[in-house]
Amino acid sequence: MKLALSIVFTLILSIGYAQGLQESFDASCNCWTVTNHFDNGQVSSEHTENAARKKNGTATTYNANGIIIRQENWNNGQLDGTSTSYHHDGSIYLEANYNNGTKIGTWTFKDLDGTPTQEIEYNGTSGDATYSHYYGGVKYIEQTVVNGQMVTNNILNQELYDQVQAEALQTTK
Repeated sequence: MKLALSIVFTLILSIGYAQGLQESFDASCNCWTVTNHFDNGQVSSEHTENAARKKNGTATTYNANGIIIRQENWNNGQLDGTSTSYHHDGSIYLEANYNNGTKIGTWTFKDLDGTPTQEIEYNGTSGDATYSHYYGGVKYIEQTVVNGQMVTNNILNQELYDQVQAEALQTTK
């Protein structure tokens, strides 16, 4: 009986310990491993930090069911490389790219079927970008933003543009 109670008590302590934030230092890399947990003990996120306590390497975020919802690459506290976000079913929602914290390249947002809904082409200068919006996988408008101001607004498919505008009006009523 004492053995059974001891095992139950140990399990309760280990489950309780798994909740919240856990950090461990690894002298071989002079880095920290940081793991956070949901209340049920499931890992919610994990990443490494350098000796200066800045994110460094791959950071992964999970939903409550243990499915990856985001993976990011960090270099000395700045996003660097590809960052991928996922839908609840594991399909890709967004692939984004960074260079030392600066948004670069083409970011493609996709629906559950993998069809593009929006693309943003960052040129590496602050928030300057070209935004392309899709409806049913067809690009219908392209907009360019420079210094926070829209400088071009090209409707590429008037019929789809009108349809999207009409649907937007219906959802705001």
